[in-house]
Amino acid sequence: MFDALLLLVMLAIVVSLGSALVFLVRDRSRSQRTVVSLSVRVALSVLLLLLLAFGFVARYMQGP
Repeated sequence: MFDALLLLVMLAIVVSLGSALVFLVRDRSRSQRTVVSLSVRVALSVLLLLLLAFGFVARYMQGP
């Protein structure tokens, strides 16, 4: 279950990065959609790091 959550967050990061690329290429206006999409990606990356730290501390994951 925990692994699926980590994979879901990673997938959301990739989707957010892809949408930022699309907005960057296709938006010719002064829209903030690229900035918002990249901000979402940063927030998801922080969430991923927190989940990884929690997983190691709570022994859901084990090191090598």
